[in-house]
Amino acid sequence: MLETKLTESGEVTLTREGYALRYPSRGVADLTSYVTDDDTLFVVTHMALASIRPETWRLHIGGLVARARTLTLADILQLPQREIVSVHECAGSPLTPKEPKRRVGNVVWCGARLRDVLDSCDLLPEAAFVWTQGLEWGEFAGLKDEPFVKDLPLAKALSPEVLLAVSMNGKPLTSDRGGPVRLVVPGWYGTNSVKWVGRISVSSTRAPGPYTTRFYNDITATGTKPVWEIAPECVIVSPGADAMVRANREFRITGWAWAEAGVSRVEVSVDGGRNWLAARVDAREGFGWQSFSIPVSLGPGKHTLSCRCFDANCQGQPQAHARNAIHSIELATTE
Repeated sequence: MLETKLTESGEVTLTREGYALRYPSRGVADLTSYVTDDDTLFVVTHMALASIRPETWRLHIGGLVARARTLTLADILQLPQREIVSVHECAGSPLTPKEPKRRVGNVVWCGARLRDVLDSCDLLPEAAFVWTQGLEWGEFAGLKDEPFVKDLPLAKALSPEVLLAVSMNGKPLTSDRGGPVRLVVPGWYGTNSVKWVGRISVSSTRAPGPYTTRFYNDITATGTKPVWEIAPECVIVSPGADAMVRANREFRITGWAWAEAGVSRVEVSVDGGRNWLAARVDAREGFGWQSFSIPVSLGPGKHTLSCRCFDANCQGQPQAHARNAIHSIELATTE
């Protein structure tokens, strides 16, 4: 029988123990809609899936604040609500951070701005980071019941797009999505958008737990970098690898591109990356992904289709060995 705990932040029941993952059966080829519905959007969690009785849920806010507060769901709903469309992407396994997973979707979040909640607590001058803690428990990578705590620099936490979300795509958050209230950090990888949030602490330093120190840090030429901003990435949605495409007939390659800074350019290759063609890219709405397309015609035989993108800062995608490595599919045309 799954465990239930009466915590200071509510009555929490585990609905599934251990690591959980659900994603579309055809991978990115199933991401055909601009807004990804609940049945298509991936689900992933480290230790467990949890369910919280909404009427018992409480959010405790403390640390470097002049006025600590405890909020109910009703309190969150009474605050001004903001809606924002945003890419929601898993950063991949922290155990294999250089392996692209392509767990991604584009959804519409709605909720109260984290800034409004923090402003009501009167932050102290030493405040520099905001820690958020989820209410799940369990085991991950040999760690037992280690709280899932993530942190945001204060500047990001106070950005108007960061929400304490109560709905997704116009419907109340389900338990699998982190309901009744979760943190949402548009433009940053999903690991930072803490589900089942029960506590917020304002601090002068980064959080010391394993999910900010042992996991979710990339090694770069200049040192360690937290896995925060979403790097430029794009995927081919159509044609899928199993599509039937006639040789020497024009068809359209389409897909999605996204980056924290927005995508300025997408290129497509039909010859395994030897040559690249500029695709048409739609403008970005909010923090959502951008569609791209290009008409092509291929001769008979097997072809490798690839796509790559560049963000507004001219940062591009690596060829391999990165979570945002260039996406390719193999396609065979028919006579």
